[in-house]
Amino acid sequence: MSEEFDATYDIVVVGAGASGLSCAVQAAKDGLTCAIIEKEPQTGGSSAFAEGHAAFESDEQIKRGINVTKEQAFNTYLDYSHWRADPPLVSRFVENAATTIVKMRDEVGAVYEDVTVTALDQPGELTTWHLPEGEVARLIELLEADARRRGVDVFLSTAATRILTDDTGTVTGLVAKDADGQEVRLGAKAVVIGTGGFAANPEMLDKYTKYGIGDKMINVGGQGNTGDGINMVLAAGGTEHNSIGTLLLFPLMRDKTITSHTNCTGMQPYFWVNTEGRRFTDEVVGMSFGNAGDVVATLPGACYWCIIDQATIRHLVEDGNEIGLGIYVRNNEKMVNLPTEIEADAADESRTNVVKGETIEELGRNMGVDPAVLRAEVDAYNQLCAAGVDTKFHKPSKFLFSVAEGPFFAIKMETGIMISMGALKIDEHMRCLDADGQPVPGLYSVGCDAGGLFGESYALPIPGSANGFALTSGWLAADDIAEAIHAGAL
Repeated sequence: MSEEFDATYDIVVVGAGASGLSCAVQAAKDGLTCAIIEKEPQTGGSSAFAEGHAAFESDEQIKRGINVTKEQAFNTYLDYSHWRADPPLVSRFVENAATTIVKMRDEVGAVYEDVTVTALDQPGELTTWHLPEGEVARLIELLEADARRRGVDVFLSTAATRILTDDTGTVTGLVAKDADGQEVRLGAKAVVIGTGGFAANPEMLDKYTKYGIGDKMINVGGQGNTGDGINMVLAAGGTEHNSIGTLLLFPLMRDKTITSHTNCTGMQPYFWVNTEGRRFTDEVVGMSFGNAGDVVATLPGACYWCIIDQATIRHLVEDGNEIGLGIYVRNNEKMVNLPTEIEADAADESRTNVVKGETIEELGRNMGVDPAVLRAEVDAYNQLCAAGVDTKFHKPSKFLFSVAEGPFFAIKMETGIMISMGALKIDEHMRCLDADGQPVPGLYSVGCDAGGLFGESYALPIPGSANGFALTSGWLAADDIAEAIHAGAL
């Protein structure tokens, strides 16, 4: 007796972020019937917060005289991951990412304004960050419109709850709940999971990562990224990839926008202390936001204080910052809003993450640290600045800004999270694998749910990796599914 469904498709895609929409559009282009379901009331997920995506040997790079070869990219991914990334998957992404640029531009309508890097002083960073007009949020709009135009059924406010399989373990469809809470059963020859990871699920963060601060992390990505798709795949016979705990973390002020000049100042490579008032690292780690995020997550309280004086504020206003925040605060941008903003932050009694002190001792008391400890740390740091050589943590001399001219400010930076990455074990065809390393028939995973591109951390030397892989893995999965369906294998 055949199972009854409310509707049947060739492909049902779960998650309408960059990977899911890319998959749905390509499925329609390949002549397949397709539905995409999204539990949030809008498309985009965490991709809506991204600026650009990575590609290698693209025509956008070539016309700008930028030479980043596929060989360079492949080797960088493998070397950076200590060869924990999956070479076949990395190779397939690297070989096809430039085609994604062509598809997004010539077929979907994206306009690429620039190809650049995220941090000018980050060692070894490749120029792979392709920035579309309107950022990836605009690209999401174009993909959604293209999907609808091509006949893809788009169901918003609809949450997938269970993947259906037959007695052989082959996928037959899925169960979802619509906006009214009614159960919907959709039949499919293939189900593609692109639900964006588990950055918004504190319990999964604590289960799969070493930090134990899931409830303290500030999630700035998609609020719907609660690991639903991952858990459904595991229940349907899929397995975890060994990189399931990989996170994209960064220092962030709580309750401040990404465009805030105070927040950006807190990431500058100046003078950082922990909750005891002690300097703990070479602050140049701030040049690499992902590395800085990994550092702050391991500190007591998962936070640090960045301390600045009046001379440093003048430098930021008159000369510009050392490191920006993507396109939201540009590299070397003059921080003209900082003096007014930081004074307002410190005066706001509801805010405890910016404090002011006329003296270092007063600042320490307002921070909740021993004033004598902070005074000793500042004095020792100022001696290094005067000598022009950091003999403690070997920070480059150009970032040695003394803390001498009051009044002083301390900015509390906590652990922000954008996405988790690499949860499910897949092969280079985006097929979910079971415990024996065999594909679960009809089950695929793309984007941040899929494992294999990263090791223990985000590939910082290749900016745009997460979105580049999301967009590329989406259409690659659709092509592979179409080929399998046409061959009668699904």
